[in-house]
Amino acid sequence: MKRLVSFFLALAATASVPATGGIPAESLGTVSYDVRYKLGAITTKVATATISWEEASWNGTPAYHSAALVRTTPIFRLFISSDYVAETYFTRSDLTPLYFVNPFKRNKQDGKFEYVYQNGHGEIASTTVRGDDEPEYKTFPNDGTTLDLLSLLHFVRFVPLSDDSEPLEMHILMAGKSYPALLEYLGTDDDKIPGIPAEKLHLRMTEHGLMENKSGNELYLWRATTPDHRLLCLETNLSSGRMICTIQQ
Repeated sequence: MKRLVSFFLALAATASVPATGGIPAESLGTVSYDVRYKLGAITTKVATATISWEEASWNGTPAYHSAALVRTTPIFRLFISSDYVAETYFTRSDLTPLYFVNPFKRNKQDGKFEYVYQNGHGEIASTTVRGDDEPEYKTFPNDGTTLDLLSLLHFVRFVPLSDDSEPLEMHILMAGKSYPALLEYLGTDDDKIPGIPAEKLHLRMTEHGLMENKSGNELYLWRATTPDHRLLCLETNLSSGRMICTIQQ
């Protein structure tokens, strides 16, 4: 789950980050979600997730800085060991990812997953640090459809998908590795969030789920049809039960 909310695509022919016309940070907004776990008839709130935006710069490039914070309730400690924090930077012109970092603490040792999108070299430089172990370095293709989870949640808001779109092949970066996935458009859904027209998307991972136990490999997302395309809801089935993230209104 901690990967889901952090956690928390362009048609296949073009497969690139869509231009947004330099959307100002205030229109992207800061959004909070209630995270609930559902098992049968029982539904329990397990966390609150907040994704924030502000204007910033990255290595001299005008940028947006976005942060995701998931604060867990005691029952949620059954799923993850601590609150989840991730940060990312995007260009202001078209929301191209620039940098992502997810610091964490495990077994009382600090670690981090870090990705630098080297847009001039066509690569994503990955650094994984786990306690006192030697850092692990990798590179992944910077092809516009290989994204960390936080960048993916912003990316999926603005990608121009429609009923005619083919499923988009992509890769998701998690814990220093890259996993294949498919994203498809499922049409409009005016009933999911009362009073808010929405479009429904389906993200399916083909080798690994979004949870640490590898479950949650199918994620359903609803985005508003308004110009900001705000994410309204995310749902995934787990090995037991279902996790639901719903925007606070």
